[in-house]
Amino acid sequence: MNPVDYLDPSDSIPFFGGVTKESSTLVNITSYTHRKAFPEIKQGDIVILGVSENRNSSNIGSSKSPDLIRSYFYGLSNFPLKVKIVDGGNLKPTKTPSDSYSAIKDLVDFFLGKKATLIILGGTQEISLAIYQAICIHRKSIGVSFIDSRLDLGVPDSGFCATSYIQKFLEEPIGNLFNLSLVGYQSYLVDPKQIDSLTKKSHEAFRLGFIRGNFREVEPTFRDSDFVSVDIGAIRHSDCPGNIYPSPNGLYAEEACQLSRYSGLSDKTCCFGIFELNSDSDPSLQSAHLSAQLVWHFIEAFSQRKGEIPHNNIDFKKFIVKSNTPGIDMIFYKSMISDNWWMEIPTNNYELFPERKVIIACSYNDYLLASKQELPERWIRVYNKVI
Repeated sequence: MNPVDYLDPSDSIPFFGGVTKESSTLVNITSYTHRKAFPEIKQGDIVILGVSENRNSSNIGSSKSPDLIRSYFYGLSNFPLKVKIVDGGNLKPTKTPSDSYSAIKDLVDFFLGKKATLIILGGTQEISLAIYQAICIHRKSIGVSFIDSRLDLGVPDSGFCATSYIQKFLEEPIGNLFNLSLVGYQSYLVDPKQIDSLTKKSHEAFRLGFIRGNFREVEPTFRDSDFVSVDIGAIRHSDCPGNIYPSPNGLYAEEACQLSRYSGLSDKTCCFGIFELNSDSDPSLQSAHLSAQLVWHFIEAFSQRKGEIPHNNIDFKKFIVKSNTPGIDMIFYKSMISDNWWMEIPTNNYELFPERKVIIACSYNDYLLASKQELPERWIRVYNKVI
């Protein structure tokens, strides 16, 4: 395929707020223009795409968001380590939402085939399904994290839209969707039965209050995520007014930036998306500016990825914890470079896991629990999936 058949160049004008052009991110950005062929994409490149699709949502003001985010991102300080960024422009207008989903699936498939990492600027969050479907072409047992104040399962017979699309994810087999994580949900905004429907499938949900008191415990979730999808409405209204479902509570801007950084550091994460920014509710463009900073933190962390693979690596120390459960020892790996932890879980599902084990990211606290003969919740959840 040729991406120029799908994309129009962006006409965003940089907003330099105290940073000169020579010291801005523009130094590392190659933009698609009508005057030149589409930039060559190589392994390790980052590709930025704008998708203004919002017709299956009431969030009409989101259509202008991709270029507004770009304007602020272009004017931020450049990265300390060299990263090649290609701005591929925006998805061309389509006749129907289905056409947009099909096009974004084709584009993500194409760029992942080039071993690039994608940043998608929405638009509305149901686009996430098309992105996930493209990732499935290249990977198995995928992890997806949604940073959201709500669980978008909708109501019965609501149809496919920005507030119901997660139902499609929950219908996926484990060979495709290994783990779905809801990060930052607010209990009073979510039906408890919906959270039950998530956890019964051994997926995970982190309340806002839990995150605030255990922030580092969420990091392993992002280390195991192939795709991170951010609903900007997960951030409190005072920090991010540009959304159609404002809430006085939510993530602080700094917390959202840290979660974006976790996503960028993850060697698995190949797609990062920001959705649901409503420019009509953002008169000072504070939310667009914050969204640009989320992108910046993702890329800055991306430039520091270490390519850590726990097994068969001299940079890892192996710990074996004897369990009270007969025949099951708990195996942990610690990176001697980053101090990150992983744990190994046995499985009888040889078809999906021919090595007869699954290695997932975990925290130091999980190791401490195992040392006290307590099975970590992460271990139990994944064991129930793969046994």
